[in-house]
Amino acid sequence: MTDTPATGVPARTAPAERGRTVVADRAVRRIAERAAAEADLAGRRARVTHGSAAVRGRRTDVSVDVRLPYPAALGETGEQVRGRMAERVAELSGLTVRAATVRVQSLAPDRSPAPQPPPDAGRPTGGRARRPWSARPLPAALVALVGAAVSGALLYDVLSVHLADRSPASWRTGAVDWLATHGPGDTAVVASGAVAAVLGAWLLCLALTPGLRGVLPMAPVPGQRRQRAVLDRTAAAELVRDTASAVPGVTHVRVRCGRHRVRLRAHLAFGDRATTRAALRTAAGTALAGLGLARPLGPRVALRTEPHWRPPGTGPAPAAPTAPSPPGGAGPDSGTDRAGTPEPEPGTRPPDATAPSGDETPADPTTAKETDS
Repeated sequence: MTDTPATGVPARTAPAERGRTVVADRAVRRIAERAAAEADLAGRRARVTHGSAAVRGRRTDVSVDVRLPYPAALGETGEQVRGRMAERVAELSGLTVRAATVRVQSLAPDRSPAPQPPPDAGRPTGGRARRPWSARPLPAALVALVGAAVSGALLYDVLSVHLADRSPASWRTGAVDWLATHGPGDTAVVASGAVAAVLGAWLLCLALTPGLRGVLPMAPVPGQRRQRAVLDRTAAAELVRDTASAVPGVTHVRVRCGRHRVRLRAHLAFGDRATTRAALRTAAGTALAGLGLARPLGPRVALRTEPHWRPPGTGPAPAAPTAPSPPGGAGPDSGTDRAGTPEPEPGTRPPDATAPSGDETPADPTTAKETDS
């Protein structure tokens, strides 16, 4: 503040003349790099390798080089990174982003560690989870409809008698006369009372039981006791069936899921029966343990063999016995080969297959001469 010579009252300096705020390029660059790395890409993050920023008055130009996780759509992913960077730079620096540039240098597999579940996420909570209470709309609608029809008909008849001076309806007078002439010991009265008692017991059972027997309660998430989750029993049965069908040698798998146990029936086409039964029990137990139910189900396995099944290790059918050699014939150690031809003596030449046999063999000339003499 300065003193004016005329009045002596200190004059105030205008806000625009007091000073100015300068945002350095380095600060804007750091904001842009951090904003680009914070962009959510379906649970993954981009890796910033280099960034730059240029501030011109109240405007700025920012640019970053990123490495995107593979696989990723370059157009959509780059636009998400660019939008996040421009928004955060304008919000934190107070400058107007004139141009925001994102250059994709390379794609790299995402090696970020998967989020670890809490230690108590898959443990049951002692069976405290219960099935949700069924509203039972159909029984409630039927009871309400019958009660409304009877009450409406009776009210209409009473009002017509008292307001319009009409005679009572025949069905009401007939019902009164019938009840006056029949006592508790009549068969019709006893049968009607039994039907009414059964209907009343059924309604009480519906009112006091939760219902929804087709679902299984799941273990609640720690810290969220108000949220309840259930699993359909048919879905659990299909999961166990798919898991059991992957066991080698198993065919025709049928699974029935109850409230306390799962019954699995399968046929065995090949393989060891005891080993396959143990593998089925292990596979079913593993599948049921991964469902996260409040009360774990116990598997029961029934394994039957197919008609063509044979125990492992059983050899093929024995070969037909060979015909015995004739008496006096050459045995296995004799000098005959498999075709019955005599083997030649060592050092001799085997007979020519093309030479004539029998009487067609020419005689030796020396032998002929001795015979003539």
